[in-house]
Amino acid sequence: MEQDRLDEFSALMANASKSITKLKNKYMSSYGLSSTHTMCIRKLYSAPNGLTRTQISQKCELDKSQISRIINELSEKGYVWEGPARSNYKKRVMLTDDGRRIAAEINSIVLNINKNVSGQISQEDITTFYKVFGEICENLKSSEDQC
Repeated sequence: MEQDRLDEFSALMANASKSITKLKNKYMSSYGLSSTHTMCIRKLYSAPNGLTRTQISQKCELDKSQISRIINELSEKGYVWEGPARSNYKKRVMLTDDGRRIAAEINSIVLNINKNVSGQISQEDITTFYKVFGEICENLKSSEDQC
């Protein structure tokens, strides 16, 4: 029924989120990283010139205070450094050599997980899924204001 779709969607999303979190924690614990650390490192890895804390916050969809804590922790581990600037949120955060090495290893792990998860699903079906899922996410955001 129409009314059951939201419940089914919510359950599927919750299960997928739990599985993703378990996978991230399983593979990242050996690096002493949480799933949010991992997300930040991967975003920085794809930006060779670094990102500001504000940009990281936007790309990871995390609030600035959480990003500050994560960047400080990654800095203490020796994975990131920040260039000079007057404000913490204008400094460019960049990966250190160790950070780039860890990020490359993490990306390899993510690629293997992607291959396993995608299995025998065609590229066309995966593309369609992300297109439709993106539209659903946008519709959900719109519904927040309308309902």
